[in-house]
Amino acid sequence: MFDDRPDAAKRLEQARRIRGFETAKDAARFFGWSYETYNQHENGTRGIVRAADKYAKAFRVSHGWLLTGEGQGPSNTEGANIQLISSTAPIGSVRVIGRVAANNWLSVEEMDFSEEDVEYVPSVGGYPVEWQFSLIVEGNCLNKRANHGDRLVCLDTIKSGVDILPDDLVIVERRKFDGQMVMRTAKRVRQAADGYELWPESNDPAHQEPIRLYRVPEDEDIQIIGKVLWILRKP
Repeated sequence: MFDDRPDAAKRLEQARRIRGFETAKDAARFFGWSYETYNQHENGTRGIVRAADKYAKAFRVSHGWLLTGEGQGPSNTEGANIQLISSTAPIGSVRVIGRVAANNWLSVEEMDFSEEDVEYVPSVGGYPVEWQFSLIVEGNCLNKRANHGDRLVCLDTIKSGVDILPDDLVIVERRKFDGQMVMRTAKRVRQAADGYELWPESNDPAHQEPIRLYRVPEDEDIQIIGKVLWILRKP
């Protein structure tokens, strides 16, 4: 059958399959996006320019190859699965890079800490240190599990390729205005009848609205950027 999709959409499917994601639904779950959003990218009804960097990093191809076919494409030698856990991976130090807080849109510059604000916490054994990062909890956005000032040690979902499963506690980034405004929160993954939802772990009435990945606002990009491995309590 003749495939009349744009070339970029065809390359996206090729990269996704070689990277080990058997279906578009698998990829959508990995990125924390609705199936409809991802599928529109792969079937060519929605351009991938804004998401090309994320796809390139996750599928291990160059940004240019995805968009134009020039540059580093996918390699079958990478294999379908990444070995995530190694009993010999050392415990080291992970830099605290920013904060999580509910209902708080910030500019990109405000979201992450500067190089001068250096703080490190212990990493979690079993995963390479370079796949981990840490965030400070602000306010009561996570008070069922963590208090204000606690540190979350997280596994980078892009670098590790880890599967996100129901009941995982994850770090979610919501972006709007072409990525200039960001909200970063921690949510619990739930399986609903219509798809995946991200629910707050807070008893504050102001923080009870879940994020429904099958119903993402058109002016937002939503991505799961990390999986919480450990909560370090504030002294």
